[in-house]
Amino acid sequence: MKRFISLRRKLMIAILLISSLITLVTTALQYYIEYKRDINYVLQTLSHIGSSSRNSLSRSLWNLDDLQIKVQLDSILKLRDFVGVAIYDEDGQVYYKNTKPGFDDIDKFSTKFPLVITDEESTYGLGELVIWATKVHINDNLISRLIHFFFGQFIKTLMIIFTMLYLFRIFITKHLDFIVNFLKDVDLNSESIEKLTLRKRSNNIDELDYVKDSINNMLDRVAKANLETNDKIQRQEREIQLQKAASINSARLASLGEMAANIAHEVNNPLTVLSFSGKKISHLLNEDPPNIERLKHFTSMINRTVDRMTKTITSLKRLSRDTSEESFEVVEVHSMLERVLDLCEMSINEKGITVTTEFVDVDKNTAIKCQEVKITQVIINLLNNACYEIKGMNKPWIKIIVTRNNDLISFSVVDCGPGISMEIQERMFEPFYTTKDIGEGTGVGLSICTSTAIEHKGRLFVDNSCSNTRVTLEFPTTL
Repeated sequence: MKRFISLRRKLMIAILLISSLITLVTTALQYYIEYKRDINYVLQTLSHIGSSSRNSLSRSLWNLDDLQIKVQLDSILKLRDFVGVAIYDEDGQVYYKNTKPGFDDIDKFSTKFPLVITDEESTYGLGELVIWATKVHINDNLISRLIHFFFGQFIKTLMIIFTMLYLFRIFITKHLDFIVNFLKDVDLNSESIEKLTLRKRSNNIDELDYVKDSINNMLDRVAKANLETNDKIQRQEREIQLQKAASINSARLASLGEMAANIAHEVNNPLTVLSFSGKKISHLLNEDPPNIERLKHFTSMINRTVDRMTKTITSLKRLSRDTSEESFEVVEVHSMLERVLDLCEMSINEKGITVTTEFVDVDKNTAIKCQEVKITQVIINLLNNACYEIKGMNKPWIKIIVTRNNDLISFSVVDCGPGISMEIQERMFEPFYTTKDIGEGTGVGLSICTSTAIEHKGRLFVDNSCSNTRVTLEFPTTL
């Protein structure tokens, strides 16, 4: 994440660096010129003194006027940038030499001037004049001026920086801060977004006004887009609700379709029994005298068969009715499970699958508060899924385990399968996800079952602690 640096700080650093660089370059150029000028001045002075003094020194040396030589050399030494003077004879021996204190430690340079005397016939060399000069004073003076200059320049730069920052704050950053805070607080999801207004006293317009207008135009477009998006979302939500209702009905109809074979068996077999019993009764009535015991037997068979058909039709009516307005009622667990098995046990058995039930801490009188139809639909859906997954296995079986643990009731459907992979478990409860072949599943069954579990303040989950495939519906016994 990038670190925030204000424009004022960036501007201050930029002005400081640029002004320092410009000052450094111009000052270096200026003082280099002054330095060369001072050096040239010293050299010119040195040349002038040497040229003007060598004639008089030559005559004094020719006349052996030591006092005059000493006076002249000492007067040269009194000049500021000269640190030493000497006269050497023609053999290179020192005739006279005088230096300032610290002569040996001073950084210096020397200039030599030949001493000659000329008469009418010839020129005689008497030796040479040597003058030592130093740049120390020039350097010290230059450094002192640089220090004062840079200190003054630093103060001036700071004054310029703070003045520019103040002006920058008044004319620019104050309004930019206001714009930034406005954009932080503005609700971009609203259908009516507040407009940006700058607090400027000037009657004319500038770039900030163009920025304000651009932002307001953008906010207008965002508000319009929000309005259109909200309308679209509302339409989509209505469509989703309709599709959800259609999917639920489709899943319920699919469940009914899967039970069609069960119902056919549950109805066809009793009809066969009724037809056979009717024929027997007609035959017995033609006997003289009629066999009363046999008549009672077949009459009782007809009554039992009609009771079974009534029970099956009642269970079917319960399952197929609209559950949108169904309330929570107290239901006996054993009776509810018997009604479930009345609808699908025969069909499951005809597929070669053995169905058994097991009750743990649940007796004949155990009752729970629930929406019976929805719980029944969940159990049937789990049974149908189990049948699909274990079809074709050798000696397939399914066990329904009902367990009560304190205030929780759980309905577990366990089959002989080896379990469900984690990849499928991560998505199996999502709407429209299915592992069944095309045309054999809607992909909404388990998602509807999950919704039913949530409505009952419970959960639907895969129990991975079991070595076989086990899916459990768990919820409180009292809601």
